[in-house]
Amino acid sequence: MSVGSRMKERRESLGMTQVQLAELLGVTKGAVGNYETDANSPKASILYKVFEALKCDANYLFQDEIRERREHAASPQEMERLVKKYRVLAPEWKEAVDDVLEIGYRVYEERQSALQAQRAKLQQSTEEISEEIMPEILFFVPEYQLPISAGPGEEAGLEAPEDLRLVRQPPRGTSYVARVHGDSMEPTYHDGDRVFVHATTEILPGQIGVFLMDGQQWIKELGDHKLISHNIEYAPIPMRDDIRCQGLVLGPCDSSYFRRR
Repeated sequence: MSVGSRMKERRESLGMTQVQLAELLGVTKGAVGNYETDANSPKASILYKVFEALKCDANYLFQDEIRERREHAASPQEMERLVKKYRVLAPEWKEAVDDVLEIGYRVYEERQSALQAQRAKLQQSTEEISEEIMPEILFFVPEYQLPISAGPGEEAGLEAPEDLRLVRQPPRGTSYVARVHGDSMEPTYHDGDRVFVHATTEILPGQIGVFLMDGQQWIKELGDHKLISHNIEYAPIPMRDDIRCQGLVLGPCDSSYFRRR
């Protein structure tokens, strides 16, 4: 197995895509593809990143190449049988042997190069077909269409959620997705943003949550007896006795969750 094949084998065993590996190495997806088909070899500076990203060492990646070199190295018996005889030949016979070796080895290299090109082409075609026919892995998360306020407050209403299809796994603990309305949480969250929410009745001060108060829903940071906006143009909102925490905001549900990388 070649170095490139070992790289691909290790990457796939880690459940990593070529794009993800490329980001870790600081190269393009095409460069990773060339490494894995042995069309190109990573530079020394990149190679150290490969070991770190794939959690392996040089012995793993180069084991077959090292074994092949050992197999191609002349044994003591071959040295005795061939070199000893070569050294006693007359100059004209040495020249004839050199010519035959050069022609034979050139033919060997051309055949190896052609085989490598065929393998690379076949592997690339197989990967392209796989990407075309491989079904998307979808994650279904409930989404509530009524917005939660990042402004003056939104009336809380009863509604049935709809299934939102994602192509990336949502954050652990996600209960549902909700939309933000208003600009009071900028620059953290903007009007129209989707956010992942973990349903809970308690969060810690400093965390952002979804709150129900006075019949209205809010997305705010929990403060000391007040709800805090991240936009400095909005004053904190004093907490009333009827306030209820409905969830912890886990983060944005951005475009990366809706398209394959």
